[in-house]
Amino acid sequence: MARTCIASINLKAVKSNYLYAKSLAPNSKAIAIVKADAYGHGAIEVAAYLEETVDAFGVACIEEAVELREAGLEKKPILLLEGMFESSEIELLEKHELMPVIGSTAQLQWILNAELTKPIKVFLKYDSGMSRLGFHETEFKQALHVLESNSKIAEIVLMTHFSKADEPYDIFTQNQIDNFNRIAKETGHPSSVANSAGIVAWRNSHKQYNRPGIMLYGSSPFSEARYQKNLVPAMTLSSALISIKDFKKGQGIGYGSRFICEHDMQIGVVAVGYADGYSRHAKDGTPVFINGTRATIAGRVSMDMTTINLTGVPNPKIGDRVEMFGENIGINEVAEFSNTISYEILSKITKRVYKQYQK
Repeated sequence: MARTCIASINLKAVKSNYLYAKSLAPNSKAIAIVKADAYGHGAIEVAAYLEETVDAFGVACIEEAVELREAGLEKKPILLLEGMFESSEIELLEKHELMPVIGSTAQLQWILNAELTKPIKVFLKYDSGMSRLGFHETEFKQALHVLESNSKIAEIVLMTHFSKADEPYDIFTQNQIDNFNRIAKETGHPSSVANSAGIVAWRNSHKQYNRPGIMLYGSSPFSEARYQKNLVPAMTLSSALISIKDFKKGQGIGYGSRFICEHDMQIGVVAVGYADGYSRHAKDGTPVFINGTRATIAGRVSMDMTTINLTGVPNPKIGDRVEMFGENIGINEVAEFSNTISYEILSKITKRVYKQYQK
């Protein structure tokens, strides 16, 4: 391994974060969301480590579910958050014992037309204000009535999804909760409402099933530090310092010479770039960690390399490890400097980054 750009993944941290989510809602089951390759952490590895602990897993699509089943993960239910994309997937639902979300008329009809060998459990999605997938009120009630009277359905869980739960002072989320409760209260069916933000900040959204996602990986959906303190970062992205050069005041660094040296200074080059998943949009001043201290990005992130200001870094030398985010540099801080969110950075970690797992 010559180019040592490494994502070190602490599986104990993922489990700790899952158990923290459970502790916030002890009367709820928690569906561990491992879609998008477990937010870049490795779905098979994460799910295998959590299998004895979790109540269920959640993935986006059938391909992600089949990947887990074929890896030998057979013990826990798997929820398809986007449901089915075509009727041919019905056969795989039965084969792999998957639970589909039904959020459209087409998906409903595919289930009703299916020749199932045994009844299945489904999640029926209500659009309470996300304005994406799910049924509006009249269609939701109609779909629920049809499913309730169909012998192919073993159990129905009602669900919805928040659009502003990461804005804890916005009344819209409470309106969504009230809207959903009004629809669900008389049905007698279990429900699933809370995502990570709902679990942490909207306690009245805790239902029979919660859906922790980003919090499993140690990132809070909120910017406030008080929401981050009990979460353990699960991924540390680091690489090696491969160049150290001296520059004069006024010299430009990197593409477009975005960073101009304000004084004579040392600039280091780190073997990590946007082709590894690190954001190209990281601004000058974005923090990194090297030799026990914080340094900052100086110049535009390129495909394979990132330049950093080594001013104040003790005894820098070729081969020193540079943490881009993780234990010492919060990913939410990097995301803020990059005008994005932690979800995007984590899920964009590419296959050329070596993953090392700590158990």
